[in-house]
Amino acid sequence: MNGAHDMGGMHGFGAVIREENEPVFHAEWEGRVVGIRSELQRFGRNIDRFRSMIEQVRADRYLSIPYYERWLDVTLRDCVERGFITAGERRQIETVGSDEDVEALSSRVKNINVPQTVPASTRGYVRAIITSPAFSIGEVVKARNTHSATHTRLPRYVRGRTGVVLADHGGFVFPDTNARGEGEQPKRLYTVRFTARELWGEDTNARDTVLLDLWEPYLEREA
Repeated sequence: MNGAHDMGGMHGFGAVIREENEPVFHAEWEGRVVGIRSELQRFGRNIDRFRSMIEQVRADRYLSIPYYERWLDVTLRDCVERGFITAGERRQIETVGSDEDVEALSSRVKNINVPQTVPASTRGYVRAIITSPAFSIGEVVKARNTHSATHTRLPRYVRGRTGVVLADHGGFVFPDTNARGEGEQPKRLYTVRFTARELWGEDTNARDTVLLDLWEPYLEREA
């Protein structure tokens, strides 16, 4: 989507600061949030929905909180929507934010029985499709200049840019519809090579390239 959440698709956020000897988690509650997310997958695994929910975090909050607090924000909303906790309990955890609160939530989610109507999570995102490929290996294509108001895996910096198809990977779950609850609607996935100069101008190294895996609806033929 277009917004502050597309930090990898925009300029202006500054250099990535690398922390020497960075631990996996900076606090115990961060690990518990990851555990809760794993438990929630028992009720259906949809990484596209999760990413879309992160993009719904208010922009100023998203930019001011650490990585796993974004996960906690989404996890609490998810638990309220599923009826696992109340809105009041969500506010309690958000306000106090203690390890004990998150640990209690972790224990509750872990002990919830999965309804029989919930199908087992499908591993992987490869899906069979019967449609013929719209593009061939070596073909010059252009990324569509679209501006989705909801989740998409088409980076902003590549829209309207021209590249070459390197590989056809067959059918994969289409993130845009899967995130919106409109079904997997599998589409063909391609690897497309873009030169750095095509993406960022003549000041870049002429030998540098970027490879992106892009779904067929993201692409069109170069006129």
